[in-house]
Amino acid sequence: MQFNVTNEEYEILKQYAEEKNLSMAEILRDYIKTLPKKKVSP
Repeated sequence: MQFNVTNEEYEILKQYAEEKNLSMAEILRDYIKTLPKKKVSP
């Protein structure tokens, strides 16, 4: 998956990941896990 972010957004994510000693991908995956789940209709 690819998506665009601004330079400022990139730097914010990069700095946060460095502070937490995690990869930027891990930060994004962890965030996605916090989103509300919706039921999928069959």
